[in-house]
Amino acid sequence: MTDTTETIAFRSGTYRTATVEQTWERVSRLLDRFRITRVADVTRLDEIGLPVHVAYRPVGATMAVSVGTGATATQSRVSAVMESIESWHAENLRPGVVTRSPAEALALTYDVRWLHLAERSPLTPAVPLDWVAGRGLLTGNTCLVPRATIELDFTVRRGWERALFTPSSNGLATGNTFAEASLHALLEVIERDCIAPYCTSSLAERTYTDPGTATNPMTRTVHEALLRAGCWVEVCDITNAIGVPCYAASIWSPDLPVTFGGFGCHVDPEIAVGRAMAEAAQSRLVMVSGARDDIDATSYQDVGAPPVPPPTVDRPVRPVRRDPPPAGDVTQVLRELAARVLRITGVEPFSVDLTHDDIGIPVSKVFAPGLRMFDERALSTRPGVPRD
Repeated sequence: MTDTTETIAFRSGTYRTATVEQTWERVSRLLDRFRITRVADVTRLDEIGLPVHVAYRPVGATMAVSVGTGATATQSRVSAVMESIESWHAENLRPGVVTRSPAEALALTYDVRWLHLAERSPLTPAVPLDWVAGRGLLTGNTCLVPRATIELDFTVRRGWERALFTPSSNGLATGNTFAEASLHALLEVIERDCIAPYCTSSLAERTYTDPGTATNPMTRTVHEALLRAGCWVEVCDITNAIGVPCYAASIWSPDLPVTFGGFGCHVDPEIAVGRAMAEAAQSRLVMVSGARDDIDATSYQDVGAPPVPPPTVDRPVRPVRRDPPPAGDVTQVLRELAARVLRITGVEPFSVDLTHDDIGIPVSKVFAPGLRMFDERALSTRPGVPRD
């Protein structure tokens, strides 16, 4: 998948350098290579009707099931498969260890304790770690990061490295090119930073948005599908100082009286709103289908009480942002966002290339030390992060 330019060729709900049909043509031949045994359409298990697919990889060391959604069945199918493929790459790491050393002996641009630590992690800068090399998204300079922060293997329950770091897929993405993969990975990292304060904010502190003011065709399609299905829809603008549009969406309906949430972050605010609502709809269908292997059994407990709508507050509702997205191709957009992150954190974000050359699907793991995760436990274990 390296014969694609960095020109943005696909803009329906996302930015891609190839159409979803072209991407599917390439990856569909490789399903056996990743041990993906089935890609199923579960759309009609719910009445919302937005395309949702699940990709099954039973021997995966993380999740056996990956889920994707999109404006069309092909986009949904590609989304599910690409998520499964990115997990496979994190389970089967290609980058080699360049050194074993304590952080204090390296010329790092960040505090290693700003990474995603395990609960009560004993990590200090004096602990010897295995390090792999990444590249700065602006300068291309070598940036080292502990290997344990990249590898995903949920079958491992104990071990020294598991006591230091919590495995996370945050900042992991595939693409038609490495720059495209890195852009989507960085958007995810920024999204998590926006989510962190939202998760602990009160209803009265939030900024509410009317998704009906969006003009983007896919966003309108998602919103109208939710309304036709009788869903209550709430969207909040959670954009932070980085300035990349980010939204949180919640949906609820009397026939399935559970509040489902989703988030969307994109340089185009209307795409971000659509992604948030689509993810909320996807979350609902995931529970309906029972497909994911990380669903808590308590989700299916019958409360035996009449459905109660979610609480609301009487707050102004603003139109969707009109921020003009950065111009240029994927590489230029990526550099613009990386520069914004650098201005906030003082640390250049960087990416580690997880691509297997013999397979040829670009996979990037992006780190932006100083940005937050929405796991409040992890935040409290990161001393000295340069944020307010």
